[in-house]
Amino acid sequence: MADLSINFAGIKSPNPFWLASAPPTNSGAQVHRAFEHGWGGAVWKTIGAPVLNVSNRYGAWHYGGQKMLAINNVELISDRPLEVNLKEIRDVKRHWPDRAVIVSAMVESKPEAWRDIVMRIEDTGAEGIELNYGCPHGMSERGMGSAVGQVPSYCQMITSWVTEVAKIPVIVKLTPNVASVVPPARAALAAGAHGLSLINTINSIVGVNLDTFEITPNIGGKGGHGGYAGPAVKPIALNFISSLGVDEEVKQYGVPISGMGGISTWKDAAEFLLLGATNLKV
Repeated sequence: MADLSINFAGIKSPNPFWLASAPPTNSGAQVHRAFEHGWGGAVWKTIGAPVLNVSNRYGAWHYGGQKMLAINNVELISDRPLEVNLKEIRDVKRHWPDRAVIVSAMVESKPEAWRDIVMRIEDTGAEGIELNYGCPHGMSERGMGSAVGQVPSYCQMITSWVTEVAKIPVIVKLTPNVASVVPPARAALAAGAHGLSLINTINSIVGVNLDTFEITPNIGGKGGHGGYAGPAVKPIALNFISSLGVDEEVKQYGVPISGMGGISTWKDAAEFLLLGATNLKV
């Protein structure tokens, strides 16, 4: 067996294949199962002030009414108490010391809020923090999610709040909901980010039910825009990663890039690696 181990921004992992921050990493039980099946790391589903998620919050796009090519979600951050998440992260690290556990975080745009969550994450033994600047439906009215990733000055300011206090690597997850991902990437790096992660989901409305005239997915008679992911987004993800790989200012920092977006097979993974990603998330 070939040695697939990596060192991503100081975070060691037995292989480059990690689970991305998403519903499959929303609990300790799920991450335990992932590691039992060989995943080298996992990024915990975004934590912060708990929210209320109501099922069903997913819509799918099928080509010709058959093959599902993409999924749209209006899922928010973890709906479980912060203390429960932190306890389970600590437990996973105790059982899997050789696997990479990174914690995704999203809190209000206040220095004290970010500093508090950083210290609490570090106390779990997690190897890294991923700053979620990407969700298109991530409570932008509170200055969170892609509302940060779309404004380079916000991206730089909040990243600096974190890097000033963090003792573990800080990864910035970038949004694709921009004309160019290069300016926010440069801003994150100028603020001391140790790695970049992209792409987050794409802002979208997956469809309209022609019988009820309601937007899909529909929750209690209401619908809205959400994050688009799945095989259909791979060409977009590859383009964004490539744009960082050829930018001279980004290259000067020499930070690693974690790629995601539509990875379904080993061939997809190889394409991301060839365009500059050194770590892959699914």
